[in-house]
Amino acid sequence: MVNEKWITVNGKRVRLLQGGSGKSTLLFIHGLSFSADTWNECCLSYFEKKYEVYAVDMPYGPRSRSDHFERENENDYAEHLKAIVDALGILNPILIGASIGGETVLRYLALGYPASAAIVIGPVGVNRIDLVKIRKPVLGIWGSRDDVSPRYNADLLTRFGFKVVYIEGARHPAYLDNTEEFIKIVEGFLSEVGTAAITDS
Repeated sequence: MVNEKWITVNGKRVRLLQGGSGKSTLLFIHGLSFSADTWNECCLSYFEKKYEVYAVDMPYGPRSRSDHFERENENDYAEHLKAIVDALGILNPILIGASIGGETVLRYLALGYPASAAIVIGPVGVNRIDLVKIRKPVLGIWGSRDDVSPRYNADLLTRFGFKVVYIEGARHPAYLDNTEEFIKIVEGFLSEVGTAAITDS
């Protein structure tokens, strides 16, 4: 069961959901129209069986209850995420981000900040990120019917050597349209990169 937690980062109040336990930490970053609660409604109860999990309310979007701010620099949200990771004392999290949350994760990695791996679902703004600087395993997940983040973004990740998979029939929030398939894909990727595999209870 996850619990709500509030911390202060660089003078901004940040809301998080926290649960589970384990040697690895999964840190979930939501998309523009969603919030940390979206991950809780979707899949946190599954992942917390094996991992320590956090879902962060980011400073954007109408449903986030954290203090909001607009980006002045394209890396501002990634810098904010790094400050949250530092404040929580998380070492090398596995980052999972959707849409602008996926973009934030990719920027975080391109800045060289600590993580063990990342999963991005329909990330936007991929063409504005220096992907060559990313040295960690990354999996891209797209819905085959995604009309927000074009296939061009997926092709860019593939071109730079990152794995991309599609969830057939799913839209931009592919993890919501087919949560069971999303979990299965995440399990497989985490096994491939050497973290503990999740098993059905």
